[in-house]
Amino acid sequence: MTRRDFAWHRMDSDKNLMVINSFLMFEGKLDMQRLVSTIAHRLPNYPRFTQKVVTRLGLPRWTEDTQFDILKHIERTDLVEQLSPYELQQKLTAMAHVSLESERPLWHMSVIDQVGTGYAIVFRVHHCITDGLGLIHVLNHLTDDNDSHGESPSMNGHPHSAKIVLQSVCSRLARSLSLLKVAAHVTRLSLLWPDAKTQLKAPLTGEKQLVWLPPLEMELVRSMAKRMGVTLNDVWVAAVSGALREYLIEQGEQLDGRALRAAVTFNLREKTNAFQLGNEFGLVALELPTNVDNPRLRLKEANQRMNAIKRSHQPQATMAFLSIAGCLPRPLQRFALNLFTSKGSVVLTNIEGPTHSRYLAGSKMTDLICWVPQAGRMGVGFAFISYAGQIQLALFVDTDLVKFPDRLMRLTYEAFAQLEQATKLSVVDKPSAEVTESAIQIASASRAASMLS
Repeated sequence: MTRRDFAWHRMDSDKNLMVINSFLMFEGKLDMQRLVSTIAHRLPNYPRFTQKVVTRLGLPRWTEDTQFDILKHIERTDLVEQLSPYELQQKLTAMAHVSLESERPLWHMSVIDQVGTGYAIVFRVHHCITDGLGLIHVLNHLTDDNDSHGESPSMNGHPHSAKIVLQSVCSRLARSLSLLKVAAHVTRLSLLWPDAKTQLKAPLTGEKQLVWLPPLEMELVRSMAKRMGVTLNDVWVAAVSGALREYLIEQGEQLDGRALRAAVTFNLREKTNAFQLGNEFGLVALELPTNVDNPRLRLKEANQRMNAIKRSHQPQATMAFLSIAGCLPRPLQRFALNLFTSKGSVVLTNIEGPTHSRYLAGSKMTDLICWVPQAGRMGVGFAFISYAGQIQLALFVDTDLVKFPDRLMRLTYEAFAQLEQATKLSVVDKPSAEVTESAIQIASASRAASMLS
């Protein structure tokens, strides 16, 4: 087990569990026997899902669980009647508070029948097993691109057929030369002043809330990015910044001075090596443009700040920091982590999911939602995951920091709508019909979000 993964393993606390919570919705009737058979056949291709963590002489190891029984990891819940969106949200929130059993492989699936037009799976995986990109690789391996899978899994993307992409001599040399820069960034990050002192920096209670609302159309968000010459991630950062600004102002905060800072995940893994699982990402400390009132200027500012970070060694520095933390005694790791996370207020994660619809045991997956854990003193986490032409926004918060998470989620949708309007002002000869149509779609999504919450 790498020291970096060991750091994630030891990050669990009673106020912050290091568990990635995913919610997968399927249409059609649940065939539990076929579902379990498919998962039992495919998931063990990743050894981490049949292994548990054992520490010997202070050294962590992945050890095969000789008592492994997949039926202890897949639980079925039959509902008497359909749950309302609010009741389903509360049920998932309750699940997110439950620790995974340390004496078993650190994952669990809850299959809930009668959700929407079909059923749902709550897939919980400890962060020490994998990061977001690795989890998407697992999901692609469990599922198919059609509804007629056989008993044997497809070899497309199968970990046993994938090949490791080795670094060239030049890239290894460049990496060695950058070690001093990485060390400098670790030092600089540790010496950063904390960001704006708002209610988001209140002490954590451990009482969490999961929130999600209807997805946005990918093409709408992509159009905003194209009009301004920025990335999808820049649009995401600008929208969250606008939502946080509006929410905190409504709560009586002043945000025209020092900005909020976010820990933004930054992938450092070759996609072709995702089958190896583990954690291969860094966190960048991003000054959110929450002190910029104009949506269009806020997007430009987000783009400039993200571009500056991409040219730096911040992601490599924070990944190195996690590796160092995994070598420290637990109290020192916690101290170092709290020092690092005290510099920011929120976590932002962008996960690229499957581009086309996937099928599990013959059922089409209609929605994919993911909530990321927060570490140390952070208690607010936004996730942005794409799936089959849609973008799903999700929020995971400590309710003492964000007392009205549904309101913050609605404001995030409204921030996307504001960006949609603001970015059109920069287009000179935009056909009016196209402008009107996209505005209607954003507004409809926002109204649906408001009704559901």
